[in-house]
Amino acid sequence: MFCELPTAYCKLPTYLFKNNYMKILKIVSLIATGMLLFSCEKNVLDKNPLGEIDEGLVWTDVNLATLYVNNIYAAIPGGIQRNMDCATNLGDQGHNWMSTQTWNIGDITPASAPFQDEWYICYTQIRAANNVLVNAGTLQGSPAAIDQLKGQAYFLRAYYYTELVNLFGGVPLIDKPQALTDDLMVARNSYDECVGFISSDLDQAATLLPEQWDGADLGRASKGAALALKSRILLSAASPLHNQSNSSAKWQAASDAAKAVIDLGVYSLYPDYYRLFHVDNNSEVIFDLQYAFPIRTQGAEYWLNPQGFQGAFGALRPSQQLVDMYEMSNGKAINEAGSGYDPNNPYVNRDPRFYKSILYNGAPWRGRIVETFTDGASGPGQFDQYATGGQMTGYYGRKFISEANPIGGADKANENWILIRYVEILLDYAEAQIALGNNDEGRKYINMVRTRAGLPDLNTSLAGTALRDKLRSERTVELPFEEVYFFDVRRWKVAEVLVGEPIKKMEITATGPNQYTYEVKDMETREWRPAFYYLPIPQDEINKNPKLQQNPGY
Repeated sequence: MFCELPTAYCKLPTYLFKNNYMKILKIVSLIATGMLLFSCEKNVLDKNPLGEIDEGLVWTDVNLATLYVNNIYAAIPGGIQRNMDCATNLGDQGHNWMSTQTWNIGDITPASAPFQDEWYICYTQIRAANNVLVNAGTLQGSPAAIDQLKGQAYFLRAYYYTELVNLFGGVPLIDKPQALTDDLMVARNSYDECVGFISSDLDQAATLLPEQWDGADLGRASKGAALALKSRILLSAASPLHNQSNSSAKWQAASDAAKAVIDLGVYSLYPDYYRLFHVDNNSEVIFDLQYAFPIRTQGAEYWLNPQGFQGAFGALRPSQQLVDMYEMSNGKAINEAGSGYDPNNPYVNRDPRFYKSILYNGAPWRGRIVETFTDGASGPGQFDQYATGGQMTGYYGRKFISEANPIGGADKANENWILIRYVEILLDYAEAQIALGNNDEGRKYINMVRTRAGLPDLNTSLAGTALRDKLRSERTVELPFEEVYFFDVRRWKVAEVLVGEPIKKMEITATGPNQYTYEVKDMETREWRPAFYYLPIPQDEINKNPKLQQNPGY
């Protein structure tokens, strides 16, 4: 077996480029020099191709093995262009050729489904992580470095299995690299078996990984990342989709996992909700995808800025459902007595996170006012640049883009994409505590999040189901479009109600200078079937492996 150089180092995660560019150039130069020396020997035809390194060499040196592990990081799925939350009632990507739109219209089959390629992506990387763990015993180098490498492999294997389990349910558990002589017809493990396997890997990772990395290693999985991922998977396992008996033991396990992250004392809420997405490696970030111009950029500015701004796509359009979830600044829901909500001025005195997350009609942006009214510069009608007026909600996303970054051309936006942040752990713990009947403790941790947002504490009379519903609402407005909600509505087992309803828009008509009428209307019918709690396993895999049972409903 050979490890091709382009995949061994050219696709390194960009935290290495961002923090230690010259060091990597030296490593690459040394490898290239070694290859050149090999080519000068007499028995040239006995040597590996010049673009390849014998994989056997990788497992003799911890530095080469680290390059191999870097490539496993590089395949982690996510980012603003995938944005699975737009396949829910939170919004739309605004263009009918987007993969999320296929989900929204219900065109999901075993032969073709959005996000289905992750089956192949994840298993490819799981095999790579298995390679590391099987061969780690032959590595030469510092014992601490070898342990850290193994810890990263355990974490990465668990991360990819978590992706698979969240999308497909129980999947085949493979803990070593398969050979052609092995029995490749592997049946699916149960969901609970998968959760146990993932949890065990993360426990192993947590014992081997440092609490924090620095310098050139920023962005690697840490002990906190392992514990946080465990919190995420155990909360899912405790939720109604997977815990129909409402076992308190599962909720306690989820609570303990979240509290373990909190008790590390490593993380804290970043004081500015908007800036936390634009200040890399801040105190709230637990694990993220690292970007650095020009090697790797996320394209957020061109992708997300409103239509009418230098040719931008405007490919994140929050729904009216999401907008209505934002409370008033006094902490009351818009339909609650005494809230002060004015349907003729719907964007006045709202939750401060609303203004940091959403661009609305009349919002200041890039030196002018956003116009999402009919025939406005960024609204439906004659100025609809991409003829997507039928998929306009009256809103665009804001929190992932910055006025300081240019649009189009050489998109230099290189803010990291956060995969897990500390606020999610606080809300995980609060949710588990509420499920266990500890309302005061749950309320306390929700209030931590609300305090950072600039909202008053919850009423102490909130308890039980009402407090649980408030937790869910708080989680939704705190984490929209971070690819958390897509899985939340499934684990809560409420998707048939929320995702299956028509997506709503705000239809805005200009009646005079800075004067408008606002009317909430259905934008698009969304299809939901019970089968959609999971993706279908790719039909090609079913055809190749008769032991692999398809998910119900497909």
